[in-house]
Amino acid sequence: PVYSEIEVKKGEIQEIFSLDGKVQPQDSADLGFEIGGKIVKLNFEVGDSVKAGTILANVNAADLQAEYRAAQALAKSARANVEQYDELLKKEKAKLDSLKKTSTANSADKRAQKRQIEASEAEVAVQEAQLEAAFENAKAAGAQIPKTAVAAPFDGIISKQDVKTGEVVQADAPIITLISPDSFKIEAFASEIDVNKIRIGDSAQITLDDQPGKNFAAKIVAIDPAESTVNNVSNYKITLNFSENVENLRSGVGANVSVVSKNKGGVLVVPKDAIFEESGKKYVYASKNGLRVKAKVQTGINGSNNTIEIVSGLVEGDKLFVPGK
Repeated sequence: PVYSEIEVKKGEIQEIFSLDGKVQPQDSADLGFEIGGKIVKLNFEVGDSVKAGTILANVNAADLQAEYRAAQALAKSARANVEQYDELLKKEKAKLDSLKKTSTANSADKRAQKRQIEASEAEVAVQEAQLEAAFENAKAAGAQIPKTAVAAPFDGIISKQDVKTGEVVQADAPIITLISPDSFKIEAFASEIDVNKIRIGDSAQITLDDQPGKNFAAKIVAIDPAESTVNNVSNYKITLNFSENVENLRSGVGANVSVVSKNKGGVLVVPKDAIFEESGKKYVYASKNGLRVKAKVQTGINGSNNTIEIVSGLVEGDKLFVPGK
C-alpha cells in the first residue's frame, strides 16, 4: 500500500457502536378473552382507532347470563325468607312482652316463650347466612359476564385481528393486537459485551430503513436486566425514545442505532487504519528519522469517523505512517 505520514495529535473522541433495532409502539397489547367460547361479535377491523374502554369483541354469554339470573332469583328468595323470619321473631318478642305485663302469666309460660324467641333468633341467623351465601353466588356469577368481552386498555389502533365471528377461542388466547397511535420507540438488542458500555441517558443517532438519508436523535431510556435469546444468542433489549418529533413512523420498520457510549477530550486520536495486529498485540508504523518503525501501542475506545484512542506507546507530535486505500 501507499503510505502517508500524519502527526499524532490530541483531540476529542466519541465511542460509537451500532445496533440493529425496530420501530415499536410505546404501548402494545395482545388481547384475549378471560373465558373461552364462540365469538358472537367483532366490533372493529384492523386499522380502526378505538378509545380506552371500548368493547372490541364478545363471546357467547347466554349461559352465564342465565346462571346470573338464577342466582339473583335465589338471592331474592333468601332475602324474603329473612324478612319473614324477622317478622316471626318480632311477634315472639311481642308475645313475651305481653306475658310480662299480664299478672296472671306464670313463670313457666315466660320461660317457654323465651326459649321460643331463642329458637326464632337461631332460625333468623340461619336464613341470614343463606342470604349471604346466595348474594355471594350471585355476585360471582355476575362477575363472569364481563369476562366474555374484550375491552381496549388504552386509546389505540387495531393492528392485528386473527379471528372471525363464529370461531371458538380458548381462554387467554391472544386474538387482537392494539398499539398506541402516535407514540413510538426504538427497541434494539445489545450483546453481552456491548451492553456493559451502555448507560441509561446515553445519546444515539437513528436512521430508518423507510427514510434513508435522514438522521434522528434519540436517548436510551431502559435496559432490560434479563437477557433475551435472539438467534440462540443471549442479548439484552435496549429501549430508546426519539428526542424529536418524527413524522410518518410505522411499527416494525428497521432502524440502525448508533450509540454514543463515551466521550473523551484531550486524548491521543489516530485513524483506525494506522493500527495493525500481530500475535494478538497492536502496533503502528512510526516514523523515526524518516524510517518506518513498528511500535507497540495500547488502544482505548473506538470512535466515530474511523478513529481510535491511543492510551500508550505514542506521544503528541509523533509521526505515523498510515496506509492509503
